[in-house]
Amino acid sequence: MESNKPLTDRYRTLARRLARKSGVLCGVVLMFWMIGCSSTTTTSNGGQSQQGPQTYFAPYVAGATYADGNYSLSLSVPQTYSIDDTGGAFSQTAYGLHGNTGAQILDAGVLAVGQRGLRSLGIDVNYICCNSSNGNSGFYPSTYPTPEPGSFALELAGQASGLVQMVGQPVAPLVAATQCPSSTTPQTYQFVTIPSPLRSPGSAGGGTSWDPTAETAYGSVDIASTGTAVTLQNIHQLTLPSVGGTGIPATSGPSSAAGACAPTYFGNITNMPSPAIITDPGANQVVSPQAKIGIGANGGLLVEDDQAIGILAESGGVPPPPPYNNTLGAGTGAVGLPKPLSALDTGAVVAAQYLGFIYAAGTSRGTPPIAWSSHLASFGGYSNLPSGCDFTAGAGISTLIGGDFPQSNGQDDPSASPDGFGNNDFAIDLGTQSTAGLYTGATVCMGANYAGNITGATYTFSAVAIAGQLDGKYAIFVLGADSTQPWAIYLLQSN
Repeated sequence: MESNKPLTDRYRTLARRLARKSGVLCGVVLMFWMIGCSSTTTTSNGGQSQQGPQTYFAPYVAGATYADGNYSLSLSVPQTYSIDDTGGAFSQTAYGLHGNTGAQILDAGVLAVGQRGLRSLGIDVNYICCNSSNGNSGFYPSTYPTPEPGSFALELAGQASGLVQMVGQPVAPLVAATQCPSSTTPQTYQFVTIPSPLRSPGSAGGGTSWDPTAETAYGSVDIASTGTAVTLQNIHQLTLPSVGGTGIPATSGPSSAAGACAPTYFGNITNMPSPAIITDPGANQVVSPQAKIGIGANGGLLVEDDQAIGILAESGGVPPPPPYNNTLGAGTGAVGLPKPLSALDTGAVVAAQYLGFIYAAGTSRGTPPIAWSSHLASFGGYSNLPSGCDFTAGAGISTLIGGDFPQSNGQDDPSASPDGFGNNDFAIDLGTQSTAGLYTGATVCMGANYAGNITGATYTFSAVAIAGQLDGKYAIFVLGADSTQPWAIYLLQSN
C-alpha cells in the first residue's frame, strides 16, 4: 500500500501542518459549546472531492483507548477527524482528555486512496500521554521514520460522512456536520445502537455495557427544526427481536425530546438537553449525561454520542463514565440512515459491492472477559456461501457474502488482496423487509476462519439491519448479539 512507503518531505510537512492547524483552531475551553471547530470546506456537492480538509464528528465507541505501554487512557469522549483528500493528510483529535478541557491531537499523518476508494492512513506522528522525563503530565510528540500502517477510512462523495478505524481502536462512524437541521418538515431516520460490551441481564450498567434483552437495539425518530431549535418526535426504541419479550426496552427515553443546534468543536451539533447541566462548576465539575447528535447535510448520516461531556475514564482508580443519555441508542450512541420513502429493492441492495468494518464489542461476562475486535471488511463480489454456512431456503435473494482482509503482523492488510476484495468467511442474510429499509429478521453467519471469531467454528446468530441511501449509494448497518458478545457491521457501497 502507499501508506507503507517512506514519507516524502512534502507529506511530512502536510501532516504536521494539519496537526498544528487542528490544535490552534480548537485550543479553547470545551464547555463553551457555542465556540468550536468547523471545517473550512463547503458542504457535500454530490460527488466532487473537497478542496482542503474536512472535519468529521465521531462518537465514543467502547474499546477506544490510548496508551504508551505503561499508561492507559480511555477515549470515553467524542472526537474529530480532519481528512484532507487533496493534500493527502489526516489528524485525529480528542477533547477533555487527562483533565484538560481543550483539544488534544492524538495522531496525524498521511493518507493514500487505494482500490475501491479505501483510504489507507499512515501515522506520521502521535502524541503520547504523560511520558515526560520530569514527571509532568501532558502529551508529547513521537514521530515515525515511516508511516505506521493499519488505519483505514471510507468517505462518501463530497466528504459528507464515512467510517474510520485507527490501528488499535474500534471503528467509528463519521459525519461532517457542516450545517444544522433546517427543515420544519420532519425527516424520519432509522437507527441502530452502537453497542458496548455485553453484560449479564439485570446487572448494573448504563453506557459502559449493553444488555440486548432490556436495552435499545434499534428504532426510529422524526427530526424537525426551527432556527436553532431541534425537535425529536415519535421516538421508537426496541430491543432485539431474537431475545424475545415485549420488544420494549426496560428503560426507554421519552417519545419526544428538544435540543439546540450550534457550532461546536465537532461541527454543527445538536445537544440534548441544551445547555449542558453542570453541578459544582470548576475543577471538579459534574456534567449531566448529554446526547450529541450530528446529521449530514441534506438528510445524510445521523451519528449520536450519548456519553456525558468531557468525562475522564483512565486507569488508576478514576470512576468510569456516568449513565448515558438515552435519547436514541443505548450502548455508547447510535448511527442512523434516512428512512426510504418506499420499500427497497432488496435484490439491488445485496447485488451492490461494499467496503466497511465488522466490530465486536466484547463482554464483561466470564473470566477473563472477551476483548473487543474490529476489522476492515469487503462484501459483495462472491456468489458462494462460506463453508459451513447454511441459511434457510431462498437465501441468495437477500444475502451478502464477504469477510475480513488477510492479516499481516496482526493488522488488516488490504494490500495482500490484489483485486481489492476480502476473504469469503462471512455472510449476512437480510431476510424479509419489515418496513421500508428495516430488516428485523436478519441472520449473520460467521465462518470459522474469520479473524474475530473466538470460537474456531462456523455459527449463525440473529440480527436487525437498516438500509438506505447516502449520496445515491447504499448503506447497510447491522446489529446483533451471539452468546459471547454484540456485533455491529457498517457497510458503505464502494466504487
